[in-house]
Amino acid sequence: MDEIGQKLRAARIEKGYTLDDLQQITKIQKRYLIAIEEGNFDQLPGDFYVRAFIKQYAETVGIDSDALLNQFQQDIPDPQPEEYVQASVQNQTRARRQAEHSPANQLRRRLPQLGLLLLGILIVFGVYYITIVKSHDEAKQAIPDDSSKVTLSTTRKKSSSKSSSSAAAKSSSSKKAELTIKAAAATGNTQAVTVSNMPKTDSKLSVSATTAAAWVAVVINNQTTWQASLAAGTAHDVTIPSGTTSFQVRSGNAKATGLKLNGKTVDISNGTSVVRTITFTVSAAD
Repeated sequence: MDEIGQKLRAARIEKGYTLDDLQQITKIQKRYLIAIEEGNFDQLPGDFYVRAFIKQYAETVGIDSDALLNQFQQDIPDPQPEEYVQASVQNQTRARRQAEHSPANQLRRRLPQLGLLLLGILIVFGVYYITIVKSHDEAKQAIPDDSSKVTLSTTRKKSSSKSSSSAAAKSSSSKKAELTIKAAAATGNTQAVTVSNMPKTDSKLSVSATTAAAWVAVVINNQTTWQASLAAGTAHDVTIPSGTTSFQVRSGNAKATGLKLNGKTVDISNGTSVVRTITFTVSAAD
């Protein structure tokens, strides 16, 4: 095993990651990770993969990748264009992402939202119906001798009915616009989160490491917009652009990862997997 492989392996063990954990986080095949640790770079698909895989391995286990590559530059094959390497790595998960965003899966995830919308409509009609029936019953009461009083009373009742209906509509609108976040129980190393009434402006996702260090990445529109190893007690904010309908948070230590969306806590505690991919499905406010 050569020196760079020993250094990477030691950092992985110190982080508490197995090769299977590292494969899940980096999406690099396990046999290539073993080849890197043993210094057998000729077992990788090509020279242009070596530098990219070592860089991604180092960042995942908390090593400064640029310093490492400079230190062992003489042992690493010449780099190829970064765009080609990055595209090659991302192609490994393209089929899985397409399956996650299929129309059938999207419809299944939106069923709870449609149910909540129908419930809100029924509540509004129920309040309106009760208000109208009550006003009608009061109008049937005995008519006083003074016709002017009757006119005044009827006018006040109509005004009260309109005010009640307006208040009910405003109350319903307020509830409808409130940001709602529901996290399902984790299934293996995946977890689904449904977000309703997302603001139409940019949103803020706050990612933190709570009781221990955690490697975290944020993927928006199939592009990794940010990734880093957070020390315990630190946090980082990521902007979720307006119009985003789906994004992912990938964590190498989910039990020590905290998430807040626009200030609201996302409860991902319902799961036992340490390495986890959390998929957010978003619907904007009306």
